[in-house]
Amino acid sequence: MYAPVRKPEISQGGRRHVITSLVLLLTVVLGGVVGYILIENMDFTNALYMTVIIISTVGLREVQPLGTGGVYFTIALIVTGVSAMLFFLASVFELVLNEYLGDIWGRRRMKSNIAKHVDHYIVCGYGRVGRSVAEELSAQGKPLVVIEMDGEHVRHCADDGFAVIHGDATDSEVLEEAGIEKATGLVSALRSDADNLYVVLSARVIRPDILLVARADQPEAEKKLVLVGADRVILTHHIAGKRMANLMIRPGACEFLDMVVGGNLPEYQLIELGVTRNTPLHEKTIRGTRLRENTGVTILSIKKMGQEAFNPNPSPDTLIEEGDILILIGTPEQMESVETGA
Repeated sequence: MYAPVRKPEISQGGRRHVITSLVLLLTVVLGGVVGYILIENMDFTNALYMTVIIISTVGLREVQPLGTGGVYFTIALIVTGVSAMLFFLASVFELVLNEYLGDIWGRRRMKSNIAKHVDHYIVCGYGRVGRSVAEELSAQGKPLVVIEMDGEHVRHCADDGFAVIHGDATDSEVLEEAGIEKATGLVSALRSDADNLYVVLSARVIRPDILLVARADQPEAEKKLVLVGADRVILTHHIAGKRMANLMIRPGACEFLDMVVGGNLPEYQLIELGVTRNTPLHEKTIRGTRLRENTGVTILSIKKMGQEAFNPNPSPDTLIEEGDILILIGTPEQMESVETGA
C-alpha cells in the first residue's frame, strides 16, 4: 500500500468548505422563509416549502399566487439559493473525492514515482533511527524509498517529502515494490532485531550483490545479521556510547569529522573511492600518482582487497590495485579531477 501525500491537511480544508457552504445554504433558506412570511403572509410551513422547491429547482407549483413583491423576491431567491446549493454540493463532492479517492490517486502517484527510482536507497523503518538515516541520505542528495508499517509514521514520512510504502519490510513483495532490484543499498532500521534479521535475509536472497546495513540492539544479534548477509551492523547503544566518550575526550576531532562527513564544510569532501581497472590510479604507487601535487587531493587511508581493516596514513610505496578502497579528502573540483584522470 502506498501512502497518500498530506491527506490530513486536504481533509481539514475540505471539511471547512463543507461547513462554510452549509452555513451559507441554511442562511439562504432562513432568509427565504422569513421573506415569504413577511411579503406574502405565508405560514411557516408554506414558506419553508416554497423556499425548498425554489432552491432545489424541482419545478413544483407555488402554494399560492404571488404578488409583485413575491415575484421579485422569488427571482432573487432563485439566483442566491441555486448558487448556495451548487456551492454546497461542490464542497461535498470535493470532500468525498479527497477522502475516498485521495488514497487511490496518492498511491498511484507514489507507485509511479518509486518505479522511476534507480540506484536509490531503501530505508526500512521510519522511527528515530530510520528518520535520521533518511534525512542524512536526503541531505547528501541520494534518492531513497522508505518502508514503514505504522500509519502515523507513514504520514510523518510523507509530510517530510519522502517516497514511502505503507507495508511490512519483511515481506519480499514489499521489498520488490520498493525497487530493490534497482537499488544501491538497503538500511534495515526496524525496532526488532528479529525483524531486521528477516529483512536482511530476504533482501540478500533477492539481491545477492546489494549493500546491506542493519541496526541491532542486542550484541548477540550482530553475528546473526552478518551470518545472513549484512555487510555492516550498527549496535545503536554501543555507537552512541563511543560517540559520547569521544566527544568528551577529543571534541575537536569529532567536530571536524562531522563537518566533513556531514557536508557542513562545503570546500572539502571526504569520499570513498573503489579502485577498478579504469581508475586513473590503478597499478600506481601512492608516490607515483603524485595525487597531492597534481590535484590537491590527499589519500587518508587505504584498505587492500581481502583485508578487513583500513590502513591509515599508508606508505608512499603502497601499490594501488584493483579492489582496493581509498579514503580521500579534497574539494569537489579536486575530486572531479581525480575521477576523470585530469
